[in-house]
Amino acid sequence: MRFLWFGKKKEAKAPVEVEVTREPQEVYSIIGYQCLTAPLSGTKALKNVELSHQVINSMILTLVSQEHSPAYIAAQEFFQEQGANVLPVRDYSFNAERGLSGRVQDAEVTRTVLIGPAPVIARATTPFNAAIADAVLATPESSVVAIDGIAYATYSINCELI
Repeated sequence: MRFLWFGKKKEAKAPVEVEVTREPQEVYSIIGYQCLTAPLSGTKALKNVELSHQVINSMILTLVSQEHSPAYIAAQEFFQEQGANVLPVRDYSFNAERGLSGRVQDAEVTRTVLIGPAPVIARATTPFNAAIADAVLATPESSVVAIDGIAYATYSINCELI
């Protein structure tokens, strides 16, 4: 009878190195952001249509903060870096084809905010300012931000695999 530990010892094998392949990751970022504080300045504009960058960015952040996809999280981070704050929102709505909409409370004023593709937003707003129209022509997949029926900003969400 042989005891197991009296047998011939086996040689220790060198560990096999396994090369780990990293899966590509999607990284989202905001590109082509353009914001106009007074988009109707060249016309006989209504009073109180000029908004500060802070207000416009806060309106955008308020709506995109309602969504939790990686693209919208990147947008939230971008607008927070711009100094935006989340404001109270009601009547929020999201449609993949039409975009985001809601009524945002800014101090004592409630504003209707729309964020979506240019053709959709164009049907609900005054004609675009020349700068916003040019930005949309340059990047057709960009989103347009309209506040109370006036287009104030445009941006695109870019996705890269790294």
